[in-house]
Amino acid sequence: MTYIQLYPVQDALPLIINHEQLPPDAQELGRCLDTTEAEELYVLVKRDDHLSVLATYMRHRKADVKYSCYQFDFPLKALSWFPKALEDFRRPPAEGGLHAGAMTSADDDVDGEMLCVQSTTDGYCIVNRSRQSPLAFDMSYMPTRLSLSYHFLYRLGFLDLWNSLGEKYERGEL
Repeated sequence: MTYIQLYPVQDALPLIINHEQLPPDAQELGRCLDTTEAEELYVLVKRDDHLSVLATYMRHRKADVKYSCYQFDFPLKALSWFPKALEDFRRPPAEGGLHAGAMTSADDDVDGEMLCVQSTTDGYCIVNRSRQSPLAFDMSYMPTRLSLSYHFLYRLGFLDLWNSLGEKYERGEL
């Protein structure tokens, strides 16, 4: 898929390759296990004024085990922005929400990075159009997209964790 780059792309944050070996400037804020399909652990990490969401999992194949850790970067303010943006995205049109069938919200400037919420087939994703995706294996532009299933967000408690961290951010406790 080809993406059109609308905004300047921020420099990548240093890559964290293992969620159990965080660099000295990183602080784990919380973690939540997604058991929706496979066991995938999400770890929220504060790095100065940035938030790195690490999605990690172990893939077992015969006698081989492969560890993967993907990093999705956002401004730290996304902790308070995302729950509100998701609530606005889900608001019915009659209550001032997006038009029926809308698949994406407008881009919001969140501390200098352009973020939006989009609908997926089984949940939502947070898109950072100001960061190159860790999943873009070639050199072409692809925004960072963190996909989160309904089950993981609402039943497994990831949105509750994100909300509580957003409240701490707003109170200046992070």
